[in-house]
Amino acid sequence: MHLILYGLQVTVIGMLVVFAGLLILILFIQLMERGFAGSHKKQPPASPPNQGPAAPVRAQSAAAVPAQPPVAVIAAAVAAFLGQQADQQRGGFTVRAVRRVYTAPPWQRAGREEQIYGRM
Repeated sequence: MHLILYGLQVTVIGMLVVFAGLLILILFIQLMERGFAGSHKKQPPASPPNQGPAAPVRAQSAAAVPAQPPVAVIAAAVAAFLGQQADQQRGGFTVRAVRRVYTAPPWQRAGREEQIYGRM
């Protein structure tokens, strides 16, 4: 009986220490939030320089937009990221094929697919 009471005492003291530590951590984080909230005042966005009148944009319906092949979309995204022109004559890159590489273990892929397809 003495061992059971000793075990319960250790359990209760351990839980109190953990919760006290969590409470101190929560208070510390709240103090940090309040301290940094004043230093991040929202500034009005800078207006871009006036480049003249913009060309009117014609709205297109989703059915009117032609479907882009995935290679073209990925090539355009890479070109935009690298800051290059769409002109490939100047020694740019060319995306010839896109192949998905699965480096994740099968259980991780199954979990991702379950999360993605479960929301559709």
